[in-house]
Amino acid sequence: MLLGDRVRWSRVEVASTEGLAPAILVAVLREARTTLLGRGDPDAALHLVRERLEGRERDGRPTTAGWMSLPRGASTVGGGDDVPGPVDALLGRLGLERFSTWDWMVTADEPPAVEAEDAVVRLDPVVDADAIRACLAEANPGTTADPTGPQEAAWCGVRDGDVLVGVMGASLRGGSDEGGLSWHLHGLGVRPRARGRDLGAALTAAVTRAGLSAGAEWVSLGLYADNERARGIYRRLGYATEGEFVSFGPAGARRPPT
Repeated sequence: MLLGDRVRWSRVEVASTEGLAPAILVAVLREARTTLLGRGDPDAALHLVRERLEGRERDGRPTTAGWMSLPRGASTVGGGDDVPGPVDALLGRLGLERFSTWDWMVTADEPPAVEAEDAVVRLDPVVDADAIRACLAEANPGTTADPTGPQEAAWCGVRDGDVLVGVMGASLRGGSDEGGLSWHLHGLGVRPRARGRDLGAALTAAVTRAGLSAGAEWVSLGLYADNERARGIYRRLGYATEGEFVSFGPAGARRPPT
């Protein structure tokens, strides 16, 4: 995950644990906000957040963050939405509140064939941009994916006549070595009238296959942790969960950052 994301970072601060369970904290520095991303042992990752926060307070520097994602763990996030955990004591100083729990899934293997995949076609992210956005507006209005965004790798879709009834895209990410690449899937949406035809699985299989054929070392995706229906589809296509996260955003945030 870190190797894939590094191509999107221009300025970062990195801290890792010493004498504790392994963990790493990456602070991605941007003009508008700082994003904190922890990996490894949940409690050790939280320790790194606390250390960073206390160090900035001692130095008189701003402590607020624009977004934070940490590994899920019982002692980190408490016993449930209404049971505070150690991280809750830090949120006010960070200017954040709980947003979501989500999982990061990945595959490096060709997915099995999906019968409905025959209906999937490759789209032109510029020529078909308005049609893709129209489909997403109905099928997945909460997504931040955009066909003309930076580092887009590909978009695929399913048409019913002249109308796109399903779409999915992917963005370019890094690989294990300098110059390597991976793909990250996003923007899956199937209009209500076309659901129940396995088009979500077909689109996921087609874009995954396209990424691996284009030289991606792996293909990744994120999903909300409670979306068991989607999880079942992704597992059927060969995806495995390699990260479990809890995310925190600014008050009133309605979607994750782009």
